[in-house]
Amino acid sequence: METKKFLIVLILRILETDSSKENPYTQVRIANEISKAYPCDRKTVGRNIKFLMELKFPIVKTKKGFYMDGKTFSLSEIDFVKTAIMGAEGKSTEEKDELVKKLTSLMSKKYDMS
Repeated sequence: METKKFLIVLILRILETDSSKENPYTQVRIANEISKAYPCDRKTVGRNIKFLMELKFPIVKTKKGFYMDGKTFSLSEIDFVKTAIMGAEGKSTEEKDELVKKLTSLMSKKYDMS
C-alpha cells in the first residue's frame, strides 16, 4: 500500500484508539508515533486530519490537540461488558480472559485490563 494512503489510516487509528477528551494528541505526537514505522511530519498529519474532518469524522480540535469524539463505548460501558463476560457461564476463565482482551483492544487502548 502507498505510504501516503496508509498514513491517513494510521492517523485515524491513533485518534480512535489512543486519544480522548482528557488526552488529546497533538500533530507532533501523532507524527512521532507514526515515524516509528513510516516517515511522517507534523504538517502531513495536519493535512490528513483536516481531510478527515472534511469527511465528517468526529474529530475535535482543542488548544491541547485533537481527539475523536463520539467513541462507541465509554470506559464504564467497557467495564460493564468485561464484568458480564467474566460472570457468564459456558467458557473457562482462560477463554473469558482472552475474549475480554480481544474486545477491549477493539474498544480502547487505554482501558486497564486488570
